[in-house]
Amino acid sequence: MIIIGENLNGSIPFVARAIAGKDEDWIRALVKKQADAGADFIDICAYVESGETETMEWMIGLAESVTEIPISIDSPDTEVLAKAYRQVKRPGLFNSVSMEKKKRIDQIFCIMRENPGWKVIAMLCDDSGIPRSAAKRLKIFDAIMEKAAFYGITPDRIYIDPIIEAAALMDPEMEDGPGIAVNKKVIETIRRRCPAVHITSAVSNISHSLPARRYMNYSFIVLALSYGLDSAILDPLDPGMPGIIKASEVLLGLPGAVLEQLSDAVKENCLQKSGFPKLKGFEEEEGRKALELAMTVLAMGAGAENVKPPLKNRDLAGMVYAARALLGWEEEGCCLEYIEAYREGLFGGSV
Repeated sequence: MIIIGENLNGSIPFVARAIAGKDEDWIRALVKKQADAGADFIDICAYVESGETETMEWMIGLAESVTEIPISIDSPDTEVLAKAYRQVKRPGLFNSVSMEKKKRIDQIFCIMRENPGWKVIAMLCDDSGIPRSAAKRLKIFDAIMEKAAFYGITPDRIYIDPIIEAAALMDPEMEDGPGIAVNKKVIETIRRRCPAVHITSAVSNISHSLPARRYMNYSFIVLALSYGLDSAILDPLDPGMPGIIKASEVLLGLPGAVLEQLSDAVKENCLQKSGFPKLKGFEEEEGRKALELAMTVLAMGAGAENVKPPLKNRDLAGMVYAARALLGWEEEGCCLEYIEAYREGLFGGSV
């Protein structure tokens, strides 16, 4: 999993205050923390009303003074990206382009043709907005890849963002099915068609406006990894996320028969009783806990609709309620079951 650290973003209030106050030591420390936590890229988004390019360049200098990890320069304005990349010492990641006219994808692809080390996040949207179906998003994917080929940009330099919308706002009447069904179809199709392409998502978007957001974020990353996601824009300082990712990757790498046996145990609500095979790196309680959380969500993603949220294990209950919402299994949709369960105190704790 390629981790793009999301923390240095001016849309976050405490980061905005540090940017406005020119608190260089605080910004350097935040970059260093993300690097030490295992981020593969440090995303930098100024998010200021004026002087965005200058602010971005200043932030890039601070980041590169404390780490050699590549920078992801993040702006909705392609002109800012085209100017700011010149200040980056080492090739990084453009975040982002799309097929929207204002994004000027050709401008960034021209730069990438002359700078072969650079990579790019490409979002599957155009001037009509975020497509409502997998088929339309895949048409945009084809257009992006055709343009990339024209400029000589190889697939491994492209990070496709299928666009994850907030779970609370997902339309249960989508033609590809409820929940994240459209994203599942898009990710699986792209992975099958073009294995060399990277697929990424802004994980925290899924839990926007919801309580106990970590459960929604963790359940989403487990499901998305099973579909073929290999990158994510997320908070590398979240203490529970590394364990969930590691557990998911290990489980998905098990022989099919072993994974099926574990899935059956989940379906029969006896996973704790049957236990896991001994897996290296998961001998401690926290590791085995992450395995149980990830395995439960994987089994649900494979169709285990009979899984019941346990009354005593509040973390596992949170994951089950989140997975039900993401998979579109709630009767009323829009995460109402998830929210009600949280209000009733049925889940919560420290994953």
